[in-house]
Amino acid sequence: MIHLRKVFSRRSLAVDPAHMITLHQEAIEQLELMHTATEAAEQASDGVRDALNTIAENHWEEYTDIIHMISMHDEHFATVMKKHGFTMRDNESADNERQFYGSRLLLLALLLGLIRRHRRFAYFYGLRSNPMGDYIKESIAMEREHVAVMIGMVQNMM
Repeated sequence: MIHLRKVFSRRSLAVDPAHMITLHQEAIEQLELMHTATEAAEQASDGVRDALNTIAENHWEEYTDIIHMISMHDEHFATVMKKHGFTMRDNESADNERQFYGSRLLLLALLLGLIRRHRRFAYFYGLRSNPMGDYIKESIAMEREHVAVMIGMVQNMM
């Protein structure tokens, strides 16, 4: 009789701070590009506005893909997202066009808020062996909650 050893453990992997910084920086890039397209659409006329809205929607989709990647590497983030009712993959069909509902000013403010939150994540992940470790852990937990709530607001507007 052969006894097989369990090679893989269910132990969670440590989060790689450099990789998380890169993911949050990419999230910031997508949000900034979406913000620019949304802001420009406000000043544009029919055809150009539609094109800019499509560009903004594409950046939102890219952003949600990055959120999915962040959730894959940060189980606490994934837990918060699930708690707020988000699935990690949006199963919308590609033919399903998004429509914008709500205030563009509110959308722009939410995008700027998300950008600031991701900058804080990148900053926190950049701190290593900091004596304020407990404060940073609590801050990251709060930021996860705030990001999830803000994502929900934007998602409901689109």
